[in-house]
Amino acid sequence: MDRATSKTAPAGDRGKNTDIDIKNDSARNALRTALMNQTPPVTLKQASRAIGRNDAYLHQYLYRGSPRHLPESIRYQLADMLTVDQATLAHHPDNFRAPQHHAPFVTQTMSSVPFLDIHASAGGGMLIDTATAVLAFPRPWLRKISPSKTEALKLITISGDSMAPVLEHGDTVMLDIDQTRPSPPGIFILHDGLGLVAKRIELVPSTNPQLLRICSENPAYTNYQRTIDEVQIIGRVVWFARNL
Repeated sequence: MDRATSKTAPAGDRGKNTDIDIKNDSARNALRTALMNQTPPVTLKQASRAIGRNDAYLHQYLYRGSPRHLPESIRYQLADMLTVDQATLAHHPDNFRAPQHHAPFVTQTMSSVPFLDIHASAGGGMLIDTATAVLAFPRPWLRKISPSKTEALKLITISGDSMAPVLEHGDTVMLDIDQTRPSPPGIFILHDGLGLVAKRIELVPSTNPQLLRICSENPAYTNYQRTIDEVQIIGRVVWFARNL
């Protein structure tokens, strides 16, 4: 009768998921590449902390096979931080090919933009960073809209007709709160001392103190000026949506 035998794994291999081909795993290789492609490169410790895990989390994942596969929530966090498609960080069986860059729309990495329950243009109220809802947008598309990080983008509703026909009552606008300098001129959300408004603003040249020209698109409304210290520029309007 054959005697059952057992072998003790070498000390360096104990605790590893040895059934995973760590070296050739496409998800792990994609993560290594994404970390190195950052400027400057992101360390495993930095990335682990950024996703709220212990310092050794990603090192154990890459080199010890634990966890075997990244949870979906972790993949999306890493994808958002490293600007990659989360699908490249997902486990794919040998007989399944990971989605390529021309993957269908639904597989693209999405980012959430908060919708704030305030109205601009009718006055009253300040920008309060409390979202009542979020809308998901493809990240590559958001990059075309604004160079800023997703965290700087907010959605609010336009109230009133002072910016008609460019912006109508009830329109949803996306503003970039990292863009608070009206150069070049454009449409901004600002607090002009009386309330929160959407206006086209530009710097008045050769003025000291610096003046802003604050204009409505609707000729029924009077344009006016304020010193730059008299207003609080919340952000530049970079996109809008309208019901048909």
